[in-house]
Amino acid sequence: MLAEWFSYLTTRCPKHLREMGYLREIIATRSRYGRCKKAWEPHLQETRTTILAAAGVTSHKKVAVLGSGLLYDVPLAELAGIFEEVVLIDIFHMPAVRRAAAKFRNVRLIAHDLTGGDLPESDADLVVSVNLLTQLPFIPRRVAGESEDFSRAIMAHHLEQLASVRGTTCLVTEVEHLVYAGDQLIERTDPLYGISLGEPDREWFWDIAPHPELHRQYDTRYRVIAKIS
Repeated sequence: MLAEWFSYLTTRCPKHLREMGYLREIIATRSRYGRCKKAWEPHLQETRTTILAAAGVTSHKKVAVLGSGLLYDVPLAELAGIFEEVVLIDIFHMPAVRRAAAKFRNVRLIAHDLTGGDLPESDADLVVSVNLLTQLPFIPRRVAGESEDFSRAIMAHHLEQLASVRGTTCLVTEVEHLVYAGDQLIERTDPLYGISLGEPDREWFWDIAPHPELHRQYDTRYRVIAKIS
């Protein structure tokens, strides 16, 4: 907790993003990854493999990664070797991400709010939305106290933007949140609020919070799907 607080105090971040809670969430995600790395790795590897599979069916001039985050699920070195240009897009890039990107001459960072407006780099040969869809409305809804309809509209807009891309798209997102007590499923929720994504090309589970991360007895697991089109 002290390490998280020190990082929060010392990381340079736009004031409005700090006030809305984006920096706090990024730091919390990084800390959870540190605690749950072993449980997360199968999901992260599946995501990286899916992105590279999508890269194999498109031209290789430019790839845009939406929601690049902390790069845990992004095969950056491989993409930099495949594409002439790699563009990492997120609302804020942590210093470690900037250092990682600086190792490659063909990697560029864009700080952009993906909850609305135009989709940057939509002319890319491959546009990847990586574990982003259900996260888009999370902080805006918490700050504004909006309804499920608000969340659904933001996610629907993102899907519409992906559908308008001329190149190949790769969507990776969770579609169910599951809570287990041992082998018994005790809770199932829909993070998409009824939005249907159709049949996936790939599907797997993400053990995002094995006990005692969120509860001393319960495990939280996401069902994740991927679609390449």
